[in-house]
Amino acid sequence: MIIKNVTVIDGTGETPRSGMDVLIDAGRFADIRPTGTGSGTSSSAASGGWDDEPVLDGRGGYLLPGLWEAHTHLTEMGMPVAEIPAYMRKTLAEYLQAGITSVCDLGGLYLLPRSERETGRANGTAPAVFCARAGFTGVNGWPANSRDSHDSHDSRGGRPEFVKVAGLENGGLFQIDDADTARRHVQELLGQVDYVKCMFDGATGGAGRRLPRAALDAIIEATHNAGKKVLVHIATGADLREAVQAGADCIEHSPIPWDPADLGEAEQLAGILAEAGTHYCPTIVTWEQLGRGGDPAYLDELIADGILQPDGVAEITARPGYGKPFPHHPADKMKIRFDYAMRSLHLFHEAGVKLVAGSDIAPVLPTPAHGLLRELQLFAKAGLPSTEIIATATSRAAEKIGKRGSMGTITVGADADAILLDADPLTDIAHLTGLRHHRAVISAGHLVRH
Repeated sequence: MIIKNVTVIDGTGETPRSGMDVLIDAGRFADIRPTGTGSGTSSSAASGGWDDEPVLDGRGGYLLPGLWEAHTHLTEMGMPVAEIPAYMRKTLAEYLQAGITSVCDLGGLYLLPRSERETGRANGTAPAVFCARAGFTGVNGWPANSRDSHDSHDSRGGRPEFVKVAGLENGGLFQIDDADTARRHVQELLGQVDYVKCMFDGATGGAGRRLPRAALDAIIEATHNAGKKVLVHIATGADLREAVQAGADCIEHSPIPWDPADLGEAEQLAGILAEAGTHYCPTIVTWEQLGRGGDPAYLDELIADGILQPDGVAEITARPGYGKPFPHHPADKMKIRFDYAMRSLHLFHEAGVKLVAGSDIAPVLPTPAHGLLRELQLFAKAGLPSTEIIATATSRAAEKIGKRGSMGTITVGADADAILLDADPLTDIAHLTGLRHHRAVISAGHLVRH
């Protein structure tokens, strides 16, 4: 396929290149050159010339890398195991239709066989999917102490080490209280996962305990020795500091502020992240939904911003959990967390922190795919420039899990995932988040929406 005469925004923050022809061959970007010049450098171009390839007219359009959802859960809390595969297939199809061509699942439960994922990716019917399968937390730590998983652990040697859901092959949650146990279990997982997820949550409350620092150190060391990344869920600024010191590759979630009126803590944390080069995925839309989810005015705002259609309100409000509290996340505290994250996000950008876009959950949004689109909108409302917003959901997200250069960008040799827009997203991020501006979606070289 050739996309002709298009403006290329490669996702790295480089200056856009207008009037370009982009050749896709064997699922990758094979050549990128000014329209009407040269004979191409790919094997396909050398053997038969570009004129032999199917053409997608890019005139007046803007070609971006396919979007990444860098933090989501492909299951819902309490969902019966038998329903999960069908739910995942539907959700993944919705991601692809929204231009989201790569998805990082951090939920622990993963019930689609690797062969099915690889086939869907190869033939363009599903996005690329990366997963953790099982996570690590402290004894009775989050989310083992949530209402839905509290009673599901099995005890080994008197210690609740593992929340078992249909066996380790299907995912679960390790409850860890020492480094040796952590080291043993992470070795079990390393051959099955794309990265490791740890819950280093200092706000578990009650009898819950945070994953011990020594255990986190052991997990990170073993995972790095295997050449993989460790993504660390945090709740407080203290959690963030320690996780960065331990060598976390990405901090998941913005922290609960010590003093909501003082941005000094955020400035300090931004400096710590920037100095270490640690990625940061704040999932601001999570706090927005948990804080404002039961407020009709919030639904009105989502409608005004194009995330929700008026005829979709009834479906949202009819959901069993609508307007109800989320375990361990009171709405009033989530409003504070949301407000602080929005007011402080610019500090992280200005410090040079590697920001990444992820949405976590979507209880008050039409689909999980809309969660990422809303996160990008919130980044814009918080003052991030469009160039940075695009990087958070493309090249930076790929870099977060060790796919820098091979995915998440429009460069020769990278996987051919892309969105063709009819308007410039650098002038208004709504040209990216508004699906009506998507002229085409390409996944692994396949034209899946046109």
